[in-house]
Amino acid sequence: MLSNNAVSFSKSKKYLTKSKFILGLDCPTKLYYHSNSSSYSNQSLNDLFLEALAKGGFQIGALARAYYPSGVFIEDKSNEEALVLTNELLQQEDCIIFEAAIQVEHYFIRVDILIKRGNNLELVEVKAKSFNPTKDQIISDKGKVGSNWEPYIADIAFQEMVIKKAFPEFSINSYLMLADKSKSATVNGLNQKFRLRIEKNRTKVIVDANLKREDLGEQILVKVPVNDAIQIIKENEFFIRDDVYTFESFCVVLAESLNSNLKLGKAIGKHCKGCQFDNTENANLSGFKECWKTQTGLTEEQLKQPLLFELWRGRLGAKDIITPLLDRRDYFLKDYMEADYSPKVEKVCQGFSSLERRSLQVQKAKEFDNSASYDIDFLKDKFESFVYPLHFIDFETTALAIPMYEGIKPYEQIAFQFSHHSVKEDGTVAHETQWLNDEVGAFPNFNFVRALKKALNNDSGSVFRYHNHENTILNCIYQQLMESQEADREELCSFIQTITHKKNEWVGERDMIDLYELVLSGFYHPAMKGSNSIKQVLPAAVESSAYLQTKYSQPVYGTSIYPSLNLKNHVWLKQNDNGKWISPYKTLPPIFPEIDSDILDELNIEPGEELSDGGAAMMAYAKMQFTEMSNQERKFYHDALLRYCELDTLAMVMIYECWKDYLYST
Repeated sequence: MLSNNAVSFSKSKKYLTKSKFILGLDCPTKLYYHSNSSSYSNQSLNDLFLEALAKGGFQIGALARAYYPSGVFIEDKSNEEALVLTNELLQQEDCIIFEAAIQVEHYFIRVDILIKRGNNLELVEVKAKSFNPTKDQIISDKGKVGSNWEPYIADIAFQEMVIKKAFPEFSINSYLMLADKSKSATVNGLNQKFRLRIEKNRTKVIVDANLKREDLGEQILVKVPVNDAIQIIKENEFFIRDDVYTFESFCVVLAESLNSNLKLGKAIGKHCKGCQFDNTENANLSGFKECWKTQTGLTEEQLKQPLLFELWRGRLGAKDIITPLLDRRDYFLKDYMEADYSPKVEKVCQGFSSLERRSLQVQKAKEFDNSASYDIDFLKDKFESFVYPLHFIDFETTALAIPMYEGIKPYEQIAFQFSHHSVKEDGTVAHETQWLNDEVGAFPNFNFVRALKKALNNDSGSVFRYHNHENTILNCIYQQLMESQEADREELCSFIQTITHKKNEWVGERDMIDLYELVLSGFYHPAMKGSNSIKQVLPAAVESSAYLQTKYSQPVYGTSIYPSLNLKNHVWLKQNDNGKWISPYKTLPPIFPEIDSDILDELNIEPGEELSDGGAAMMAYAKMQFTEMSNQERKFYHDALLRYCELDTLAMVMIYECWKDYLYST
């Protein structure tokens, strides 16, 4: 007989689940704020459907289950029913269970895949994360679990602990099942076999009832053993304020605090940056401010000042500039001293150096100076090198966990949209071209490049991008083309080489100019708050430019004077009741009205990148590709994508116009 996997599930009891454990692991205090969500603001994405679109977790889970056709899916069951059914299945000699329910003490988990062979269990946690078996390692050469893997290993370590408590007679081997980046899909439309639908306010994956194992092609998920990594995590020390806990005792404290509604403390630190339990615009309590007021003695009014987190941290590597200030009880941006953020070696550069840029930010905070700063000589030198007409381009892309096309690897880039504005030497602005693939299941990348080539090859004008994304995408498509049999492969690859660069291989004669780099070296405004995202830089440019304010507060955009492909007589700049200029991004109808676009952008950030935009666009495209919708709804997303991408290139134009007016009219 099996040990007791409790079936006396109490609806009044609060169980420590996988998600709550991970939240408490991040910060034990957050568990209290989450449990009292009716009182405390939570800025994280709570829309499971959109999160499924963003991360592909639901579809990856469905694909993993499809690799085990004999498995039993415990779906649409209450927790009590799921516990009973799990116990019944585990009475069998062999079985495979999807979403097995296990409850013991104060813990309750649902296991992605649980495989029983006699007295041996395989615990398989499925994650929408990539892994290349030939390159990647979870445990470093120093014997530590990599920081990017720690939350995943801790998650499965928690599950293993709960299973061992419930079934001590079983031996357990644990695995992560991940997207194998060394494998390519061997069938077309693999992603389309797992479509998303909302049923009774729940996100579900709809799988064709006739789907067979052979329809999936070669397996693109890899099962990675993690027993050793779990042991390393369990040997770590876990802290709640000054108290030290083992892995298991830490879990006990989290579970007890959950049931007693006790707020556990954690010392404030760099982990507080971006806390989801802060609020700026609604009446709910701010967990962030509550923690900081308690631990620092600061008042609500003082916490409105720019905090130390606002200092730009780009190009600092792993240097921690937060903890030293907290240790000396300095909490504000103005409290930084140059020694706090000075690099060991400052690189010689044109324009503002990283050190100068941070010093400028701190100085303005100290002097309550809200004006813009320019490196005039640097920007003028750059402006004199531009070749007209200028071309401003922006790409919208996605990287899907499950490839849509044969020959494509998991998380390989798909370019589905671009926008293109031009500026002539006389200042004439036009939205020249745009391209959007909204055909379901079609591979867009090569047609994307063909359309881009047609848009840009009419002259030799300078081409502008914002940050690394466009160069990275075109390099990816170049490689795809080289491996293809496209008739115009050489022609398209030659075009890509003219406007891009690739380390140690080529630098194009029209290599795109990175407007982001010009921002870093030539422009700063306190309204940017240490961020160089175009969604922060544009409002800062508007705030500092009477030229932009006058021009774009009139209904001239989308006229014969300023042509647009999507808008007519649009007013981009408006003021709120306090006389503050509203960001142009707030003048368009939101793609997802119920979700802040900044939260969506965070889901789209790439490892190693300082910023990310385009989260809403990525999810709108995924929704058009993988869900059932009416023609009217499809048209809404189609039109919204075109408008937002148009604004991204217009934003680049506005920043250019702001600078040009300042440089040549003063």
